[in-house]
Amino acid sequence: MTLYSSIVCISVAIFGAKPYPQIRERLMEFVKFGLGAAMAVGVVAALPTASIAQERTITAVTGLQQTNILAKSYIEKFVKVMNASGKGVLQIKYVGGQEVVPPRKAAAALKRGQFDMLSCPTAYYIGTVPEGYGMLASNQGPRVLRANGGWELLQKIYAEKAGAHLLSWGANMTSYHMYLWKKPKLGKDGVPDLTGYKMRATGTYRPLFRALGATTINIKSSEVITAVQRGTVDGYGFTDVSLPAIGLHTVTKYRVQPNFYQTNTVETMNLATWKSLNQAQKNMLNRMAIEYEITSVQYIEAERLREEKIIKKQGIKDIVLKGAAAAKYLEIAHGEIWKELKSRSKYHDQLKPLLYKPGKPNRQFDLGDTRLQK
Repeated sequence: MTLYSSIVCISVAIFGAKPYPQIRERLMEFVKFGLGAAMAVGVVAALPTASIAQERTITAVTGLQQTNILAKSYIEKFVKVMNASGKGVLQIKYVGGQEVVPPRKAAAALKRGQFDMLSCPTAYYIGTVPEGYGMLASNQGPRVLRANGGWELLQKIYAEKAGAHLLSWGANMTSYHMYLWKKPKLGKDGVPDLTGYKMRATGTYRPLFRALGATTINIKSSEVITAVQRGTVDGYGFTDVSLPAIGLHTVTKYRVQPNFYQTNTVETMNLATWKSLNQAQKNMLNRMAIEYEITSVQYIEAERLREEKIIKKQGIKDIVLKGAAAAKYLEIAHGEIWKELKSRSKYHDQLKPLLYKPGKPNRQFDLGDTRLQK
């Protein structure tokens, strides 16, 4: 073990993922006076073996394509930052995205221990953890959930049902919109009436679009442009980022506001791997998890603002619902998801009051999270 690694191990073991600078400086003073190596080795030897953060490497996969903004966020703001700050303690080896394991099989592969960490939408867990729908339809965020007991409940559910440790909820403020080629009709209540419309929809949007009267069609996102051009579909649901990245802005004329839901992309670990880590490594990952819940939002918001200029230049018009119409639109969107969850989960009644507050607007971009300053 090098002197520097010894110092890192000591400070991380005692103070967690980001040791106090003055402690490191104090230890380095020993080096100046020729006492460094002996002192460092002596102190390390005096510490309990389990508390010393000997470097460990874990493997990670993204359930989305590496070019997806959510996957890029994880690679740039979680993996790379972890590897830069975790030398001597913990490193992450990113092994790839959907080319490593098919998206719908990623959760099962994590449980088997094929890799150690997975960043993916909770939709990939829906078969075993339908409670992920609650995160999709939540109008709260991880900061609130970590304070009100919701996070502990979700961790219990993931461990129980998926053999996974729920680590973080990254990119949690990215939301969704309804996009159309045909101008939407508005009902007497001011809410879009999609009767007669054909909407491309995944499980995320299907309950909402059907509740608004649409016929839903399940096709790949890569096929949407052609489908709109041929009149096979009149619109689709999509996140508020990455529209230009795959060219969907070229077949879109209208975007309905307000946005609804929030991206339910989570970072999970194989439960056995998590339990095998020492406390210093867990401290570092927990700190990184909270940091990522903030930095991922900032990273994706910057991309959204950049893409917004492209969308405006394309001439896409916003259909803005206001007042009672906006409130009812969101009530339908969120209500349909909670209705689905109630039919599938015994935890519905416990989760809903922790994740969702009726009448509260959908979360907007609030970059004032100060948890890292505590």
